[in-house]
Amino acid sequence: MAVFLAGFGCVVLSLVGCGEKPSAEGKGSSATGAGGSRPAPGAEAVAVAEPIVAGGESKETVDRWSEVVKSQWARIAAVVVSGEGLGEEAGELFDRSLLMFDPSALKTHEVFADPSMKTTEVRLPEGVSDPGPLVERDPEAFLSALRALVDQTAASPDYSLYFKLYGISEADGKLTTRQRLMARGLRDGRRVDSYGVVDATWVLPDKDEAEGKPRLAGFRLPRLVRTELSDPQVRFEDVAGTVLGGAASWAGQLQRGMNSWVRNIERSLNPDFLGYHGLAIGDVDGDGLEDVYFCQPGGLPNLLFKRQADGTLTDISAAAGVDWLDNTTAALLVDLDNDGDADLAAATRTAFLIMENDGRGRFALRERLTSVGMGYSPTAADYDTDGDLDLLVLRYAGEGGTVGDFPTPHPFHNARNGGANVLLQNQGGLVFKDVTEESGLGVDNYRFSFAAAWEDFDNDGQIDVYIANDFGPNQLFRNEDGVFTDITADSATEDWGFGMSATWADHDRDGLMDVYVSSMFSGAGNQIIAQSDFNPTMPEETRRKYLKMVRGNSLLRNAGEGRFDDITDPMSEGFGGWAWGAKFADFNNDGWEDLYVANGYVSQPDKDDL
Repeated sequence: MAVFLAGFGCVVLSLVGCGEKPSAEGKGSSATGAGGSRPAPGAEAVAVAEPIVAGGESKETVDRWSEVVKSQWARIAAVVVSGEGLGEEAGELFDRSLLMFDPSALKTHEVFADPSMKTTEVRLPEGVSDPGPLVERDPEAFLSALRALVDQTAASPDYSLYFKLYGISEADGKLTTRQRLMARGLRDGRRVDSYGVVDATWVLPDKDEAEGKPRLAGFRLPRLVRTELSDPQVRFEDVAGTVLGGAASWAGQLQRGMNSWVRNIERSLNPDFLGYHGLAIGDVDGDGLEDVYFCQPGGLPNLLFKRQADGTLTDISAAAGVDWLDNTTAALLVDLDNDGDADLAAATRTAFLIMENDGRGRFALRERLTSVGMGYSPTAADYDTDGDLDLLVLRYAGEGGTVGDFPTPHPFHNARNGGANVLLQNQGGLVFKDVTEESGLGVDNYRFSFAAAWEDFDNDGQIDVYIANDFGPNQLFRNEDGVFTDITADSATEDWGFGMSATWADHDRDGLMDVYVSSMFSGAGNQIIAQSDFNPTMPEETRRKYLKMVRGNSLLRNAGEGRFDDITDPMSEGFGGWAWGAKFADFNNDGWEDLYVANGYVSQPDKDDL
């Protein structure tokens, strides 16, 4: 997994500051809501700007100035949010005058609206690509313009402003930096979230200024996206404690973090505290209400919670016979024997388990596949169209005793020493057969596979599969009468990166299924990888792959005839942080697929991490 990259970084999420963005009618994005303005089918690709670092640049620039610039941005943000004047800080933060975008040249365009929220863009008018010359402003005038733009006109605890640095270059006594602006403000008592990409220039201190810091001299923000909640009551609320709080295992097990358990679980039980423990949802007792199964680290019992009519959950793990202590990474609650109830398939450290449901939520072990240990992210699909569900088990790093729990990927950008995935064909009677090789899924079957997503992307009636791989390219396999062909290169779906997950949907409603891939964005990599002395012997093609690996998430539009276009908007669906998973879903029931992205990773004690 991409934790090997902790603190390492990302690249060119690129830039909206370098040119005009295609209009809302010209591209498809499901990252903003529904109902009002929506993209038309046939979206064009979004151009990704080059890194701001030119050849010959040194990583010494990053080492010397990155943290200093971050601290300057933090001070500027604090002044903006406070609503106060600069006072003595003016000379420490700003040059005497700043060249900035001309706010009067930008116009507000509504791109989406429904009863709950509205999204607008502040940008150049349609058809205008040149904003004209930058205008000169003194620091106070700059602050006033910025406050108005991000809806922070008075001090409030509800306000916030943050600049995430991800590009830095030095030339001719000046710094050029690129950062993502993220702000939260209030308008008429309603919350407004704003984001954009800023290209900034800084005047460097004189060589004799030992404690001197760069001073902001230029600020370019050609496009700002605002999302405003129309109804403050429309929101998602965490109700985990409410629905699970009545179970003893909630406080006694689930509310205790891994730092507690790592000190209290015997190591011989092989606990895994890397956060790979998934859950499964399904109706286990046929009452029409969905129940939930939690996979747990070794030494802790897995948990099955039954949903009650009032929405609360009751722990029935022991009675159901599924509270074993084996390290369990993932599970499925699906009907594997076509008897109408949800059986349990679970990936553990030592074997893949198949458990039969008696229809009342009690399970009995029917198959223990010891040849499929160290499994991850199982998925179910009837790939051979014989009427029952088959199982694909990913194995990321394979057998711990053979290659180590998590071997170093090699080569780093195109790793070929991962575990071999396994396709299990349902033989009936809860018996499964390994058909990986004969099915065609044995091709390049040594990637660090993280997740698989099934979909009939070519509308031929046979379900295909996309596999998201860590440390290299992903894979798209076309199903042809139960035999898979790797069409990744021909379909342009490699999406080189740290593939964490994939989700399918017809996001532009053109009748073809598109795929969104979760990967990783890192500010540190943006700054470092583009430097010429970052591995100076690296071929430029390899450097481009490294840059793509840390660009962020990708939206690949199905263009038909087995081809996909990368139409990622780096301002929106491309910027998903260190993303672990995503799901297309129509959250507001307007007929358009929206996106939910799970992200975050702490790799150092710096709040500016990920």
